[in-house]
Amino acid sequence: MPLLAFGQDSGELELDQDSHIQQVIPPAMVDDQLDPFATKPIDFSQVEITTLTPADKYISATTPLAVGLMLGTVSLVVYTLVSQSNPRAED
Repeated sequence: MPLLAFGQDSGELELDQDSHIQQVIPPAMVDDQLDPFATKPIDFSQVEITTLTPADKYISATTPLAVGLMLGTVSLVVYTLVSQSNPRAED
């Protein structure tokens, strides 16, 4: 039985020899590499305040492309249907 195997030990756990010594962690050195722009002043003339999200900007940029592709596809379908319905058209 596994419970009896634990009972046969001496009852005390053996710790490392140096477990009673406390280790002191030195403080971290902070330099300018954490945030190099934190010390520079903010140029408010380049700040743009808008309610558009990046998704809104993406949609407004790709909508003309999607509309153009859709109109091109519809016009090709109409052209194909008209050309196939014409009895004089011979391919």
